[in-house]
Amino acid sequence: MKQLAVIIPFIVFNITLAQSTRQITKDFDGDKKMDTVYIDSDLDKLICVLSSNNYKKIESLKIRSLNFGNTLVETKNGFQFWNDYGRSGWINEFEYNTNVKKMQLIKIYRTDYDLDRHTYGDLVKNGSGRSSVDLKSNTYIGDFYDVYNGKLRKLPTITKQMIFTDTFLYCFSDDINFEFEKKCLLFYEEAKKN
Repeated sequence: MKQLAVIIPFIVFNITLAQSTRQITKDFDGDKKMDTVYIDSDLDKLICVLSSNNYKKIESLKIRSLNFGNTLVETKNGFQFWNDYGRSGWINEFEYNTNVKKMQLIKIYRTDYDLDRHTYGDLVKNGSGRSSVDLKSNTYIGDFYDVYNGKLRKLPTITKQMIFTDTFLYCFSDDINFEFEKKCLLFYEEAKKN
C-alpha cells in the first residue's frame, strides 16, 4: 500500500508534465493577444485557435499515424509538432503567415533509425540519417550513413531542390511526411550509388 502512495503522485505528475507539451499558448499572429495550438488525440488532429480569426477553431486533417509520444515545442515564431513512427521520427514546423493570415508549414525534419547503434556504434546513436526541407526556399538537405561491405560509411551531404505546394494547418496531415519520405529515399538510393 505504501508503494501505491508513492507511485500514484508520480504518475499524476508525469501525466501533468506530458499534457503541458501538448498545448502551447502564445501570440502566434502578432496582435498581442494569446492564441493556442494543441494536439487532440481523440480526433487525431492538430487544433489551432487564433485571435485574428475570432477564436474560431482550425483543425488539421486527420493524422493517421499519431504516436503516443507526440509533442509540441515552441519556436521563436511558431511551433514544432514532433511525432515518431517506429523507425522514423518527424518534426513539422509551423509559423503564422502574415500575408494569408494562416498557420503555415515551413519545414519538415526527418530522422531514420534503421541502423543499430549496438552494432555500428555511437556514430548512429542519434539516428542513421537526418534530412530536412525548408519549404520557404525548397532546399532539401540530407545526411545519411550506409553500410557498405559490412562497414559503416558516411555518405556525402545531399543538397537538392524539393518542392511541395503550400501547406497550411487546416490542410495538413501526415501524408506530406510520407511523401517527403519517398523523395528522401530516392535521393538516398542515388547517393549510395556514388
